[in-house]
Amino acid sequence: MLSSPWWGELVAEPGWGWASLAPDEVESLGGEGEELLEEVVAGPEQRDAEQILAATARVSLQRAIDVLALAGDDEEESEPGALAELVAFCARATAYWAEKTGEGTRGDGAAFFAWLGDVKEDDEFLDRLHDEVTGWERRTGRGPVEEGPRLWETFGVASGLPARAVRGVHRLRALHVSARTRPLAAGVRRWAARPTALLMGDVMGYFAERGTLETPGRIVERIAGSLDEAARDAALCGEPLVVLAHSMGANIVHDVLSHFRPDVRVDLLVTVGTQVGLFEELKLFASSDHKVPNPRCPKVAALPNVGRWLNVLDRSDPLAFAAAPVFAGAEDLVFRTGAWWAHGGYLTSCDFHARLARRVGRPT
Repeated sequence: MLSSPWWGELVAEPGWGWASLAPDEVESLGGEGEELLEEVVAGPEQRDAEQILAATARVSLQRAIDVLALAGDDEEESEPGALAELVAFCARATAYWAEKTGEGTRGDGAAFFAWLGDVKEDDEFLDRLHDEVTGWERRTGRGPVEEGPRLWETFGVASGLPARAVRGVHRLRALHVSARTRPLAAGVRRWAARPTALLMGDVMGYFAERGTLETPGRIVERIAGSLDEAARDAALCGEPLVVLAHSMGANIVHDVLSHFRPDVRVDLLVTVGTQVGLFEELKLFASSDHKVPNPRCPKVAALPNVGRWLNVLDRSDPLAFAAAPVFAGAEDLVFRTGAWWAHGGYLTSCDFHARLARRVGRPT
């Protein structure tokens, strides 16, 4: 059973609708950036809007798979099951990449996958990736292998490909064209400023309205209620309770488990791109003890109601902090998202989910 509680609307909305993020109409003092989006995504090798994925794959096939998954995740597309099909295909492609390269330890890109040298455009890349993955599955007996021969192609793309994979390529081309019409510097700044401002707003809003043990705030009540429901479902199914929390969500989960609801038992807690370690250093949690650390207690004691805690961070993520130096029992793991805005790159990476699943299966 999967549950994803949403608490964002309980924090106050910006009074001026993010006017403080500096609109494009503001007069410039002089000087404009000249780097284009294509150069950030794929480097100087990329020349054409038709080759975004192909150029990326020549450097790293796994990075291209992640870009495809992200490009196909279009909020305006509402076709039932379409996103699930794309995710399933990208997961199969990730398994193919991981098996072939030893999870990247033996090589990647065109230097390792010779067939990438024959691929020129993105449509051709999708077609060839589909063939390579399904061929590998047939040879090894892994994955949901398509039955029967491929009878026809659609616009040069294998008919077995998810529709969103094709639309993802079209979306990348549209973004490429759009990027040529304005400097990248302002666009990147505005794009990165919004999630940073949201985080600041969430932090200040949560701690201002967190409440007390006797009268908890609305966000605490919602997260605690979701944990209760998930714990009941896990017990009924005979499964462990796994909690995956990203960024400010992890701070709230820690606050709830350590103070408001220490009676909730979590078998595995995974925090991703979070500030839990920093916030404990600043003693912002309800359970924070200002006497720790001390010579007899160098770290915060492990939560007795959490069986295992994995904390994942990308070193290039400015909003991600380690937990192991502060908390006993926390395990810090480094994951390179490969995204230029690393804070948003964890959960959209197929490789992240595959590696996490394998890590969870290992003993502490």
